[in-house]
Amino acid sequence: MKEPLNELNTYFWNVGNDITDIRLLAEGALALFEGDVEPLHRLGMKNNEEVAASAFDTIGTALYDLRERIAAMQQSHLSETIRQSADHTDE
Repeated sequence: MKEPLNELNTYFWNVGNDITDIRLLAEGALALFEGDVEPLHRLGMKNNEEVAASAFDTIGTALYDLRERIAAMQQSHLSETIRQSADHTDE
């Protein structure tokens, strides 16, 4: 019984690390979007490239939504990890 528990703990640990890495990637993409790439939106609007500016807004919306979903996934993972730990303290 100890071996499956160790495998489950390893799995949860690895998934937690992966979620953290994914969140950092999304945060980095958002930082670039908000900083370095923002002038592209203004450039599109200034040059009557509304389709390009709209696409830029759509990408931003997707990045913000992705960040929220990853944060929720990370919180769910943490909650489940805590629950699993509490369940196994009785064993």
